[in-house]
Amino acid sequence: MAFLDIITHPIVFSLFVLISSLIILLKSADYIVLSIGSYAKRLGLSDAIIGLVVVAMAASAPEIISSLTGFLSSGESVGFGSILGANMVHVGFALGILCFIGKKIHIEPNIFTKRRLLMWAFLMLPFILALDGQLSRPDGAILIIAFCTYFGILWKLEGTLGKIKKEIKVKHIWQDVLVFLFAFAALMLSGRWLVFSSVTIANELNVPTYFIALTIIGIGTTIPDIAIELKSVFSKREGIGLGDLLGSLVIELLLFFGVLALIKPIEVNLGLVLNAFIFLVILISAMIFFLDRKELTWKHGAFFMGGYLLFLLIEIYKII
Repeated sequence: MAFLDIITHPIVFSLFVLISSLIILLKSADYIVLSIGSYAKRLGLSDAIIGLVVVAMAASAPEIISSLTGFLSSGESVGFGSILGANMVHVGFALGILCFIGKKIHIEPNIFTKRRLLMWAFLMLPFILALDGQLSRPDGAILIIAFCTYFGILWKLEGTLGKIKKEIKVKHIWQDVLVFLFAFAALMLSGRWLVFSSVTIANELNVPTYFIALTIIGIGTTIPDIAIELKSVFSKREGIGLGDLLGSLVIELLLFFGVLALIKPIEVNLGLVLNAFIFLVILISAMIFFLDRKELTWKHGAFFMGGYLLFLLIEIYKII
């Protein structure tokens, strides 16, 4: 009976769910990268645009769903915490890990490096617009216009630089599509279980809501992206991984905040989110600057990881 009590304890059961979810996430991410890479080759699209358009939108779903739930339920601390935490993981932890494991990630000239300064300007928009303490409906419209403009420019550039095939027979791609859909379903379900188990553990430990969202949910919902990015490095398709990372930033900071602000203006507690804002601006700016290099090394990874750890230490100090 004692053993049964142990395994049914909320923390123990949640740990089991968490570990199981991680295993499923990694395996499904493996299949997603394989199917996307195959589809990209058949269609003639570059890894960069595939990572941005398909993978980033798919893998960003957990972050968007969790933060949307927080915002619409009048829990701004949960909404901001999860989306800002996820983006800190993208530009700090995930990019740092990719550089460490990849040792030398070669950056070939692509649609991102060609328009990196434009990307930086657009990514700074939500931080600038939020300085007055609110993301209003006009602010939301500006963010959506910026998102659509950026995507339009990248797509046009892809058609100029790439070798997009205008026609491709369905029988050549249906298997890749099925593999992607099944893997994506597994990815989303395991990501949901991961968030649920993480929140349960955090609540059992009585951790503040914003910190839970910033760390546990932020990290948990980003696991699908990290898994995909790591698999892309191992399979020598770094373009997909970088495309997913950069695309996630653009989708979450521009499209998500834009749509949400149109639905319901967002009140911004600058005292609460200022630390995250500062570190995101610094790390995003550094990332855009480094894109001009021919490669990213472990030294760049140390910089991004160091920035993320310093950010976490400050947040921990704030709640002590």
